[in-house]
Amino acid sequence: MTYFIAQILPYITVTVFIIGVIYRLWRWAASRIVHNITLSPFPQTKTEVAAIYLREIVLFNNVFKFDRPLWVGAWPMHIALLNVIGGHVVGFYFLGKQFVYLGASEALSTYLSNLLGTVFGIILLAGLLYLLYRRIAIDKVRQVSNPSDYLMLLLLISIVSLGNFMRLVPEYGMHYEPVREYFTTLILFQPAAIPEGNPFFILHLLLAQILIMILPFSKLMHLFGMFGMRWIENRIYKEPAPGLPNVDVAAARARGTGLPSAGSTDVA
Repeated sequence: MTYFIAQILPYITVTVFIIGVIYRLWRWAASRIVHNITLSPFPQTKTEVAAIYLREIVLFNNVFKFDRPLWVGAWPMHIALLNVIGGHVVGFYFLGKQFVYLGASEALSTYLSNLLGTVFGIILLAGLLYLLYRRIAIDKVRQVSNPSDYLMLLLLISIVSLGNFMRLVPEYGMHYEPVREYFTTLILFQPAAIPEGNPFFILHLLLAQILIMILPFSKLMHLFGMFGMRWIENRIYKEPAPGLPNVDVAAARARGTGLPSAGSTDVA
């Protein structure tokens, strides 16, 4: 079982994830937009569009304005998640010595890497628990929740809890070097056994791979979908909408009109 989890499943996971994401993006891109739904006030320039993108993606501006209690849990959780994922990549690649490039000593760099990983891991877990509490305790949120919402939160909580446990209990933790060597063998298509045979790391890895495979087919796909939604809702307003059926869009725009006039030859 460990052999399958460590040396076969990672390739299945990456394949399912890539194909799933491409499929979902293709479905979204192929969907015809038959009318403009750009939200007012309409941005007039690409700079204004970019500013809206940044406010929504970085600050969750709409959530902050319309559901402050949700923002209190969701924004710190997402920031912590970004740092945890980035910390995994950077920390293992540089073996915890990434802060040396900012002038810190190797010992200080390792300490900061471990400290930040622990702090953001705890913030992430607290945010996930808060979101689970909202789905259970708040009636209007519970009414729009379905079993998959709870399962995804429980899966995330399990993954993060295992990661925090390995950090807070060093004898069950993993050192940077063997983990980097293990992932290097995967990248080189020469998969090796999981280092040190740590059962907590094996379970952490298994649950993470399950999450990655499920992601393209779940609500977690908003990681990618939010960019498409922002483009649809906050792009520069134009008439007619690019997907309007039976309309020669180029001709209509050249005339400066929204819809073809009655009897126009632009209608197929």
